[in-house]
Amino acid sequence: MKALLIHGGSGSFNSPEEYSNHRKGVREAVESGFSVLAGKRSALEGVLSAIKLMEENPTFNCGRGSVLTLKGNIEMDAAIMDSDLNAGAVAGLKDVLHPIEVAKSIMEQTDHVLLSGEGLEEFVKIMGFQRDKDLLVPHRLKQWEENTAKSKNGELKRFGRAAEIAARSGCYYSTVGAVAIDDTGKLVAATSTGGMTMKAFGRIGDCPILGAGTYANNYGAISATGHGEKIMKLTLCRLVGFYMERYPAQKAVDLAIEEARCFDCECGLIALDRFGNIGIGYTAKDMSWAYIKEGKEAVVF
Repeated sequence: MKALLIHGGSGSFNSPEEYSNHRKGVREAVESGFSVLAGKRSALEGVLSAIKLMEENPTFNCGRGSVLTLKGNIEMDAAIMDSDLNAGAVAGLKDVLHPIEVAKSIMEQTDHVLLSGEGLEEFVKIMGFQRDKDLLVPHRLKQWEENTAKSKNGELKRFGRAAEIAARSGCYYSTVGAVAIDDTGKLVAATSTGGMTMKAFGRIGDCPILGAGTYANNYGAISATGHGEKIMKLTLCRLVGFYMERYPAQKAVDLAIEEARCFDCECGLIALDRFGNIGIGYTAKDMSWAYIKEGKEAVVF
């Protein structure tokens, strides 16, 4: 029953090249993740492999390739959760290439779920995670410089309009996520992001909030992408999980997407139910995704 489903974010592609880069990136990630899932027979290791590869790919808004905050910094969020309700998450993480590994360590090494601020920095130091000061990539710096100029001349409001900035710039929320099921029936969901471009200091999005951007229980595993503030208000992933108590994954996603549209929430969702059925949906113009089921070739969009 092994299956792995991933997304590379939702929004609007600016060019054929951007679309091509996303397709290539999600294909590489899903193939890598599924080979690990099949070899180690572990949904956890499968999603970790897929997410880490995307965190290393500057195409995506996570790890190396994360967007910049209002002040020009990189602050990353990530979460991982399994069907036994084990979970770990980070918010506002700096200078670490693989935030999802830190989230996993919180899940396995502490009694806590979500760490941020000085406590997170101390945890990273104690656990010996390698620091990486080279996460900024040229196209993210250019994006920040253009939006900073617009803010200074009054074209964009300074606070609380990250979604407006994203819409005006044709932004693609390249948050990444993965959900998997292994032969034991274990379900795992993981999400990693650099957040929203030009976000205000201290802003935390939906990704590390369990039930909002990431969720798993014994009915399914779900990861979201898109406008985090509205995803949080709708607790969108938990909503899909609730629907999967009665419906297959695709029906559950469809119902949640219908509700998201009612509240004008630009988003995307991927889900796997306990029977290995997949669910994919989005209200945004585009979303990159890919999946592999046991015995089948990769499907990439």
